[in-house]
Amino acid sequence: MNKWIAVTFFTILTCHLGGALRCYVCDYGTCTFPPKNVTCKENEVCMTEKANTGKLYLKKKSCSLLTNCDQDSEITYIGIKVTTTPSCCFTDLCNSAGVPSVSILTAIAIVISLWMATL
Repeated sequence: MNKWIAVTFFTILTCHLGGALRCYVCDYGTCTFPPKNVTCKENEVCMTEKANTGKLYLKKKSCSLLTNCDQDSEITYIGIKVTTTPSCCFTDLCNSAGVPSVSILTAIAIVISLWMATL
């Protein structure tokens, strides 16, 4: 029973409650500059797309439909064939350039959930 309470508590604290996400956006080759952030549409998530030409690796950050998140693709960008690998995240500004981090609220929820699970 305590484990279910812990899981429910963790889920409630880490859910994104309503509203559209804010995500960083930048095009291939421009993500080294401070990216802009925008408010996505209601049905969109934050996406980082890694592009590989075989010799060069680039990133693109954007808002995207969830259905685009797990679909590697090949595109031609300025005359060069590029393989793209997308990854998506679901919290505000989660597609940042920095090292992934955990919010203090999430960290507290994890600690409490683990503690409650041991009771």
